[in-house]
Formats: sequence, C-alpha cells, structure tokens
Amino acid sequence: MGHPNNSKEFQHLSIPVPGPGSPRKYGSPEEMQIAIDKYFASCWEEDWREEYIGDSKEKQWVQKFDHEGNPVMKLKERPTVTGLALALGFTTRLSLINYQHKDEFAPIVEQAKLKVEYYYEHGGADGEIHPATTIFALKNFGWTDTIQITGKNADERLTPEEIAVQIEAAKKKVIEPREIENV
Repeated sequence: MGHPNNSKEFQHLSIPVPGPGSPRKYGSPEEMQIAIDKYFASCWEEDWREEYIGDSKEKQWVQKFDHEGNPVMKLKERPTVTGLALALGFTTRLSLINYQHKDEFAPIVEQAKLKVEYYYEHGGADGEIHPATTIFALKNFGWTDTIQITGKNADERLTPEEIAVQIEAAKKKVIEPREIENV
C-alpha cells in the first residue's frame, strides 16, 4: 500500500514524510575542526597549586610555569568520544561517527578519535587510568589482546606425528635431570 501520505484515504492526517536526512550540523570540515579544537582545549586548565611562599605561614595559590615562562597546563577532564560528540552538539555518539563516513569530514573525525585513543593509551601506560578501563576503551578502538603463535614458516604445517615427536622431545628436556656444576 505504501506510505500513508501517498494514499488519498490518509491525506487528511498530515503525517510528515521523512526527508533524505537531517541537515548537516557542520557545513565545512574547517568549521568542524574549530569545534573539535575547542573541545580538546576545554579538557585542559592552567596548573595552580597552594604552596607556602617564603616565610609565610599560610598557603597561597601559585600558578605553575615551565622553564620558558609558559603556563603549565594539566588535564581537567579526559577526552572521550562521547564528550567530543556532546561538545560538537550531537545528540548521540553515532551522529559523530556518521560524519566519519562523509569523505570530506573523515580525516578530521578519524584524527579526533585517534587523539582520544592516545589519551587512553597514555593514561593506561602512566597508571592514571585503571588497566581494565584502558583495555576496554582500547578494544573499542580496535585493539586486540589475542596472541598468535606461528612456526618458523607461516606455510609450514606439521603432521600429528611430527607434533607428537616435538611434544615428547620437550617432555624429555623438562623431565630429565640435569647436571649441576659446583661453583
């Protein structure tokens, strides 16, 4: 029968017909890049600490500077794909991912996701993020923890008899007593 709007019987209901898709949130890759840069910048803040200055008995707030006189920045909020999607004004994480399938936006979204991935990898390596959280996050970025064991030659196939011989040889190495040199 088709869509109700196509039927004369249902025309009075005025059911809206979905269009080819909602309008793009970002008209150009440059516009999206500016918003992405703002998101990552918002994840950092200047490093201020309470310290005793001189002979003072009270702590004072002191801004930290590097050796070149630039303010030291510290991570305020760890960047995430969901946080990026929210900062860009999307209502779902999938909306951001969909931009990755648009040719002109693909490199920008891929690089932003890679930057989030970097923060998880770095945070996991530094111990700032719990290992289980790091593993879970990185697996969502396509990482695996599968171990693949191969022979000397990937095309080499052992027969069951050859495998049995190798197992017996390995057992003998483990079970046979070894001579211990007196030192």
